[in-house]
Amino acid sequence: MKHQSTPQILLGPDSLQQLPALLEGHKVLLVHAHRPVEDGLLEQVRVLLTSHHIQHENLGQILPNPKYRSVKRGIRHCRRTDCDFILSLGGGSTLQCARGIALGVRFKGDIRSFWTGKSRPGKALPVACVLTNPATGDELTDACTLVLKGKQRTIHAPQAACRFAILDPRLSILPWYPTMNQGFALYVRAFAAALSSREPDLTACVDVMKRVLECIRSLSTDLSDLEARSALFEAGVLSHKLKSTDPTGFIQLAQDLAFACSLPEGTALSSLFPAWLHSLARTDNERLETIARLVYGNGTDLLTQTSQLLGDMKLAGSLPEAGLSLSRKELKSFTDSRYLQKILLAANK
Repeated sequence: MKHQSTPQILLGPDSLQQLPALLEGHKVLLVHAHRPVEDGLLEQVRVLLTSHHIQHENLGQILPNPKYRSVKRGIRHCRRTDCDFILSLGGGSTLQCARGIALGVRFKGDIRSFWTGKSRPGKALPVACVLTNPATGDELTDACTLVLKGKQRTIHAPQAACRFAILDPRLSILPWYPTMNQGFALYVRAFAAALSSREPDLTACVDVMKRVLECIRSLSTDLSDLEARSALFEAGVLSHKLKSTDPTGFIQLAQDLAFACSLPEGTALSSLFPAWLHSLARTDNERLETIARLVYGNGTDLLTQTSQLLGDMKLAGSLPEAGLSLSRKELKSFTDSRYLQKILLAANK
């Protein structure tokens, strides 16, 4: 379960312009990846900070699912340049790396000991983020996840929670598939929370699902719709504040699949979601009917609506549609749960 933190959230068009005031008096290490969106964002941030005489250094080439060596490189660079603030630019991976750097700069030992349990993090440099991904939710947690020896490992460090998060829709104007992946990930997160929620939490879950669907409809017509992108960011924040324990383990399964097969999380979720719904229809169809009625109106079937939604979003509805070719043995290796193994096998047809 992710631990919630309470950063200052700055949401809306041109909220990036508030960045210099938030960083005044600091020397900042900019942590980012190398994709068109991040490169454009990096240039905007560098110009903005330079115009306000805020010193900054650059740490690029942060790949998805950051590894320990990227953090170690960042720690060395941060120490060498005397940066005292870490700013993540982009998505969740850069933020995870930024947190690892922040935890390691003032630590004299090997920071891998935090993830092995031999040491506990002490003081950390302040961390903040400028996000381009509404679906990550990492700005609201104190989690730091790195890849060690091919496996993801997570620690929770409140001292590395974000001081602030800038969610500027002008920075998130992505092509069709990343946008739809992000939207669907938020939809599924709210749906998973709705499965076990009772009033008034159920109403909150349904509200997020409706908000996401409205954003998807608007962005399907115009990907540059700033109002819809702002609303998607807002829905992202709300979805990650929902009370959900993911009792079936479905979301974690999709995240494990995404990591193992280098898929976007939204694609992993969409490729498994219809099979999950069919399974739920056999065990808790009454709850599915309730959610369908509240979200789509009376007389609607959630399986039919989901099929139509995935078609409209042009997302994969099975593992083969996602381009995966996995054997039964490989699928069963993802989880020890027979329930989840059945979902994987059904999604593979």
